[in-house]
Amino acid sequence: MPHRGIQHAKASPCLLADLNRHISAGRLADAVSVLPFLARHGLRPPTRTLSLLLSHCLHSPASLPLASRVLNFLHFTALKPVYPSHTFLSNQILHLHFLLGRSDRAQDLFGKMPQPNVFSYNTMLAGYVRLGLIAHAVNLFNCMPHRDLVSWNTIILALARTGAAAEAAAFYSRLRSSTLVVNAHTFSALLTACASLADKSLTLQAHGQVLVAGWSYNLVVSSLLLDAYAKHGIIKDSRKVFDQIPVRDVLAWTAMVSAYAKGGDMGSARQLFDEVPEKNPVSWTVLIGGYLRNGLAFEALNLFRIMVDDGVQPDQFTFSSCICAASAIASVKHGKQIHARLFRTHFKPNAIVLSSLIDMYSKCGDLEAGRRVFRHSSVIRRDVVMWNTIISAVGSHGHGREAIKLFEEMVSIEIKPDSNTFVVLLTACSHSGLVLEGWQFFESMAEKHGIVPEENHLVCLVDLLGRAGRFEEAMECLGKEPCKFSSRAWNALLGACKIHGNLLLGEQIAQRLLELGPQSSGSYVLLSNIYAEDGKWMSVENVRHSLQEKGMRKEYATSWIEVDNVVPSVETSTNSPLKENLHDILRY
Repeated sequence: MPHRGIQHAKASPCLLADLNRHISAGRLADAVSVLPFLARHGLRPPTRTLSLLLSHCLHSPASLPLASRVLNFLHFTALKPVYPSHTFLSNQILHLHFLLGRSDRAQDLFGKMPQPNVFSYNTMLAGYVRLGLIAHAVNLFNCMPHRDLVSWNTIILALARTGAAAEAAAFYSRLRSSTLVVNAHTFSALLTACASLADKSLTLQAHGQVLVAGWSYNLVVSSLLLDAYAKHGIIKDSRKVFDQIPVRDVLAWTAMVSAYAKGGDMGSARQLFDEVPEKNPVSWTVLIGGYLRNGLAFEALNLFRIMVDDGVQPDQFTFSSCICAASAIASVKHGKQIHARLFRTHFKPNAIVLSSLIDMYSKCGDLEAGRRVFRHSSVIRRDVVMWNTIISAVGSHGHGREAIKLFEEMVSIEIKPDSNTFVVLLTACSHSGLVLEGWQFFESMAEKHGIVPEENHLVCLVDLLGRAGRFEEAMECLGKEPCKFSSRAWNALLGACKIHGNLLLGEQIAQRLLELGPQSSGSYVLLSNIYAEDGKWMSVENVRHSLQEKGMRKEYATSWIEVDNVVPSVETSTNSPLKENLHDILRY
């Protein structure tokens, strides 16, 4: 027995020395592996050492399992009741709890800390923001006894990124009233809020304060500033900011390309893109997305080809944008080529890319391929967006019952439906004439799922009732807010009047649309078609004359038909050899 006691005495300092040596050398796995030996010998390292080890483990996501093992050591060695009084150690554990998504445990520990410091509060703030608990973050911020600049920057940026830009600006005003000196992170948060608001004067004021504070040379601040101007449609000012950046990195170049694209000037966007010294995947994706948003799907797909030829690896956003481009021109060939590349490169598509594939196949007429993409996807990856996409796909092809079955399956596995889920579900019911089912889903939105019906849902309901010829019920819906002033809802019923040949109601609705102020020629065209089907040619002429007087013209349709591996577009308003050939083919 004495011999074993001597070994224990000699082992103790060696183990502690090994632990400190491993931590100093950054060998975290080796350091954590020493902890079980210390526990067997009944040894407890100093809390400072454990805090330092835990801090190092939290620096890298790959070391998160090691941090969990350190926390288990604290629990097994009966240190759990003790560590709340050690603020530095507790702060690291708070961070770990939030990284593991355990906000309740973080709250419990924070409540037991006798002397939380400002770092403790900031850790709680950052953790709440990370988990999307913005209301909790705001409440905690308002209760803080002392706030530093990190506290202010965290809450301003969180509000700016979560749709509360006006609140973010208000918090910035409160910060300016304090004695704290703002930094580049503060202006980054403020400009993020400015980009979301329609107030150009706020962006101008922010720009002035950036210049006064001397942060105009900061690349992140300058890039956010030119992006804010671009979102306000002031591209010239965006370019001025860009030209004043002394040394531009790829972020600044990409931000200016994005600014031109948002302004619809794709010529300047491409010209500047070609001048970028070192492009990254984000640069390519921004320009591809710009082409797509501006209706230039062919250019988007051609740029994707050049990108691949240059050896640049596309990311999730690139693939999603290019699949959407193929969908926009109904080119299943291009869509399949992109899909095949995903397989060849062993790329693991996320839910957004998979949803884009389902949507593309559906719009190209190959619903079964869209079904296969959904069925072969991992259940874990099926988020609400992917469920909405497959419901929309089958519904648009007239399979309303299947859409309902998919919705019920989604709910059964506890995927919470969102507002868009009911838009696609009601649309599916409308296309399949499932009036009773659609009405039941509409009523269940608020009662079962806590979703307040919005204009989009009411438009779908009006369309559902109108297509079924239930005009009285549809008119009742149109008499309520917000349908009463929704031109989209009235247009939906006008379309139903054409289907059922209800000329009298169609005239009344057309008059209502004119009172609301027509935004397009669609209402006039629908009314003209109703008159034409009833043989009232004088009324048809009057409607077309009114259309011309208001300087409006019929929006012509465009078709894409693949010919010899090329997908040309054919407008109904133009005369072309291809159009005449198609007419000849259709005659036979």
